[in-house]
Amino acid sequence: MLPSQQQAPRSGAPSDESGTPDPTASGRTSSEPIAARVDTSGSGTKDKKKGPKFLSRLMGSKKKDAYPDINDDDSEMGDKRTEGTDADVFSQPVGSNGFIPRFPAPPKYIKVRSHGKKEKDFNRVFLAQQLRGRTGVEIAQAGGRLVKAEGYKKGDPKKDGNAIWAMEFSTDGKYLAAGGQDNLVRVWAVISSAEERRSHEVEEEAAGKEGEHVRLNAPVFRSKPVQEYEGHTASVLDLSWSKHSDFVTSIQFHPRDDRFFLAGSLDSKLRLWSIPDKSVAYWNQLPDLITAVAFAPDGKTAIAGCLNGLCLFYETEGLKYHTQIHVRSAHGKNAKGSKITGIQAISFPPDNPNGEVKILVTSNDSRVRVYNLRDKGLEVKLKGNENTCSQIRASFSDDAKYIICGSEDRKAYIWPTLPAETDKEKRPVEMFEAHPAIVTTAQMAPARTRQLLSASGDPLYDLCNPPPVTLISRSESHSSQAPTENGNTDNMFPPTPAINTSEFDKSSKPEESPAYIARSAHPGGNIIVTADYMGHINVFRQDCAYQKRLRNDANFSKRMLGRANS
Repeated sequence: MLPSQQQAPRSGAPSDESGTPDPTASGRTSSEPIAARVDTSGSGTKDKKKGPKFLSRLMGSKKKDAYPDINDDDSEMGDKRTEGTDADVFSQPVGSNGFIPRFPAPPKYIKVRSHGKKEKDFNRVFLAQQLRGRTGVEIAQAGGRLVKAEGYKKGDPKKDGNAIWAMEFSTDGKYLAAGGQDNLVRVWAVISSAEERRSHEVEEEAAGKEGEHVRLNAPVFRSKPVQEYEGHTASVLDLSWSKHSDFVTSIQFHPRDDRFFLAGSLDSKLRLWSIPDKSVAYWNQLPDLITAVAFAPDGKTAIAGCLNGLCLFYETEGLKYHTQIHVRSAHGKNAKGSKITGIQAISFPPDNPNGEVKILVTSNDSRVRVYNLRDKGLEVKLKGNENTCSQIRASFSDDAKYIICGSEDRKAYIWPTLPAETDKEKRPVEMFEAHPAIVTTAQMAPARTRQLLSASGDPLYDLCNPPPVTLISRSESHSSQAPTENGNTDNMFPPTPAINTSEFDKSSKPEESPAYIARSAHPGGNIIVTADYMGHINVFRQDCAYQKRLRNDANFSKRMLGRANS
């Protein structure tokens, strides 16, 4: 189980028509909440759309890329870049002598395409890790069941066919929860200390065959989930973290008081649940099936999205109706409105509680829109990704500088929130192929995750931002030296300053300066986690150590030239 002081992910379970909570909802036997409404919405007559063939929808469209390659450089090693779907995980075999260099060779970057911008923010991205839960055989052996997705190829052990529909980082950045079609919620832990990194390496050695050990060069998470939650009877379609350790039916927890959460269901009722009372505090009837819900950052406004594209706003106290907007295009085939698949509300900028509130709305017309909560006006409409029949939702990065979203064309799309310098109407976008199937969800790890990983001795982050060192005096060093065979230490080499390592106890750990702590956020070392329709999770990273390696190589070349000239 997770530590009691940590937060636990919440996924949904159903309630009965009268609003009385399911007696099993607060335990591990909780069933899915609005999972059924999302699963069946694609088959309803209200949401029927023209589009590609059914199988191509499942495996992702292979249409010709809408955007050409721009500034598509070679990898640092001189190799041509591959698509993300063909990338090898950044790793190296462990030889018979067990030697592994402290700082590995540079990673091989994947192709990142851009449109509407000259300089890419995500130019040097590589595949760092692939996560997996239990296989279908392991699930069956444990008494569970394998839910095969459409397009599942029978007999292929590499494809369990269990789509992942939701991923969410904990607010402290230490855990990643994922849930989907296999009815399970899995939680992975970020490697956050030198001890955890050593444990991860031991797990890698245990998983490998004798003489064929492979070690990841830049992993982010422990290889195995720290927890797997069972008991849901259908797909897990939404996740939310709170401080409570038990499961309840949930979609979105109140941002200021997580004893309350907001939930929508097939009966078109919006409910505000009270966990202590185990009952519905308030409810309201909506005009259509509820497909997404959210709170404003201050918790005073509740927001619900519907199958017909309506986005309705309520006062949280009493769930009193306030106003609504219709998420749709002004003309064309999307003028009638499409299913809302995701809503997120944040303060902008995030560190200003008095800033404006932006509402991010994802819908099945392949558009991502940003509204202003103050006047409900449309500020930005983003396009490029495909989302016509899936429960794909976009999300802000924790610093609100980017918006990231999966896509039915097997790519991950990233838009900057700042407008383009030339044409403010056209938003630049970067994208890369992340999976061989539909990318159902994509998340950018928060800064806290990068800080935790930085404290573990991560080779990329340590090269980018070298950790503080502890200097030992000559007398201290001599006293710690072992004597020679004849007991004389006079002929020993003079001591050198010792670098602080995990072998030192915590009392000898050097003090971290404010500048070092600020650099530990590694804004140029983003971590992008994506999942697909077949149940695979990929962890991509930016190579923030690229410039440091260039400087080191240049300095080395100068020294070598100086020696040659002398």
